[in-house]
This record gives sequence, structure tokens and C-alpha cells, in this order.
Amino acid sequence: MSTATAQNRSAQNWLTKLQNIQIGSDPGKKIKKKDLVRILQNLTTLVVNGVSIPQALDTILADATYKKYRPILRSLSETIKGGGSLSIGMKKFPATFPELMVHQVQVGERAGTIQLTLQRISEQLEHGSKMKSFIIKKMTYPMLLVVAGAGSVTFMLTCVIPTFQKMYEENGAVLPGITQFLIDLSQFMRDNGIILGAILMSAVVGLVVAFKTPRSRYLLDKYMLRIPLLGKWLRNMAILQFTETLTNLLQSGFNLVDALPPASRAVHNTYIRSQLTSINSSIRRGEKFSVAMERQKDLFPPIVKQLVLVGERTGQLPEVTKEIRAHLRDDIEKTTSAMLGSIEPVLTAGLAFAIGGILLAVYLPMFDMIGNVSQAH
Repeated sequence: MSTATAQNRSAQNWLTKLQNIQIGSDPGKKIKKKDLVRILQNLTTLVVNGVSIPQALDTILADATYKKYRPILRSLSETIKGGGSLSIGMKKFPATFPELMVHQVQVGERAGTIQLTLQRISEQLEHGSKMKSFIIKKMTYPMLLVVAGAGSVTFMLTCVIPTFQKMYEENGAVLPGITQFLIDLSQFMRDNGIILGAILMSAVVGLVVAFKTPRSRYLLDKYMLRIPLLGKWLRNMAILQFTETLTNLLQSGFNLVDALPPASRAVHNTYIRSQLTSINSSIRRGEKFSVAMERQKDLFPPIVKQLVLVGERTGQLPEVTKEIRAHLRDDIEKTTSAMLGSIEPVLTAGLAFAIGGILLAVYLPMFDMIGNVSQAH
């Protein structure tokens, strides 16, 4: 009997190994985020309406829009048809399907709630994509103003001012202080252009390297939270990232202890991530979520802490985190619109002031020269 059991286990192990063998598939292949969102949306729609997962994948496979992703989609379909599961198929492509997503699908398969799991993952990815597009759209105009302003000022200082400088010198014009200052600044930029460019490039490279170095990234993330307005926005964005993942995991059947670590890793800000890790440790020691949150002082907004407390008392924490997520989404969208909306007129006024100041400095000596000519006649 024991021999038969051992043989059965051995056969199951071999079957699992065979399912994980990647024949003709490249684990480094990756589906673009925006395309992955659409593929999962299509898959969810088909599965919810009664289509089996292999058939749904074959349907998406036939769509020419996703032609370049056919090797991945075909591999997923063949894995399931061969007796494997969707999560096993996903494991073959870690570049496309992160470990957390695979784990969620795995739990959904075991609980028989794969449809709901796919819906939640699809909705989370879709909102993340929309939020990213929303922020980029809102930042486009201010960034254009900054680039246009910097380019215009640099052009005027390095090309326009020298032309007028030569004319003033030839005519012996009396230069006001502001004009002399701009001429000196123009001369300095032309004499040290290469050095200034090298310093600027070094600063950019240094910032990029700092973001890739754990200790430097941690300090940058920490001090950015202290910047007025921006700090609060970054904090709320980090808490939203945490809540997005936590909500999905709790609704998928994870308990709080198992859901907190991956939810914490979903946060991009390393300083806040470390604080959330501290909360994880407290809860593993038996402390309540609301108590551990309260110890982190200003990390969580008051409304979030109060709602978690209510969720613990009523035993409805998954539903409460869903409400928290909706509140934070709305708050971030409104804050982003208000913050960037207030920056635009400031940048516009600053650009107008800078260019207007340069033009005034350029033309003031000309008025003096015209006056001298009039007196001479």
C-alpha cells in the first residue's frame, strides 16, 4: 500500500515537473502593461460569460491585435489543455506575470473563485493604468512650460544678449544694472557652457544612480515626504498602492497576516514600505491592525485609521478596505488636479516675468541711446 502511494506521489511530482517545462517559450518575453490590461479584460469578460479559460485564450489568440504575444497566449492555453492550471502557465513568464498575480490566481483556482479573481486583477491593473495616464496628462503642460521657458531663457542669454552687447559697446551706451548683470551672466554661460553642461549631466546621472542605490533611495523617499503639498500627495499615493493590493488579497481569501507583506512590497516609496513592514511585524506578534497603524503617527490619514477600526469591530475588514480604496482614489485625483492646476499659472507667470525682464533689460539702453541721438540733433 505504501509502495503504491509512493509511486503515485512520484508520478504526481513528474507531472508537475512536466507542466513546468518551458517548451518553445521564452520566460523573458513580456507583454506591455497596457496590452496586458486589455488581454485580462477580454479574458475576464469571456470567462464571466461562461467561456472556458482555454477557449477564451484561443479567442484572444485569434485577434490580430495581439499577434506578437501569441507565443505567450498559446503557451497558457496549451498548459491548461495539458492538465495544468492558469497559474502554472503564468509562472513560465515571470516578466509578464509577477509572483503576486500568480499567487492570487492560484488562490482563486483553489477556492473556485477564478472569475472573481480575474475581475479583481483586471480592475486593479486598469485603474493603475488610468491613474498613470491621468497623472502624465496633467503633468504634460507644466513640463512643456518648464522646457519651453528654460529653452527660451537660455537662447536669449547665449544668442540674443551678445548681439545687443556688441551694439552697446560700439555706441558707448550707458548700461543699467540689470542689463550689465544679464550681459555678465551671458558671458559666464558662453565661457563655461561645457562645464555647466557637464555639471547638469552629472547631477542627472547622480540622481538616477541615487534612486538605484537602496540607502540613497530610502533617504530621498523620506525627505520628499517633507515637501509641502507634494509630500502629502506622495504619502496618499503610497497608501493607495498598499490598499489596492491589500483589498484584492483580502477579497481573494488571504488572511491579514499573509496579505500584508505583498501589499507592503507593492508600495514604491521605500521609506513608507519600511514603516508598513514594521506594521507587519507587529501584527504577527498578535497586535491589532488599527493599533499598529496608530503607532505610525502620520502615515495613514485619520479617516483610513477610523475605517480600519470599524472594520475590525464588525469583522468586515475586506469590505472596509474596498471603501478606503475608493476614497483614496477619489482624493488623489482631486488633489492631483488641484495641485497641478495651481502650478500652471505660477509657471506661466514665471516664464512671462523672466522673458519680460530680459526684454526690458535689453531695451532700456536703447531708450538711452535714442535720447542721446535726439539731443545731438
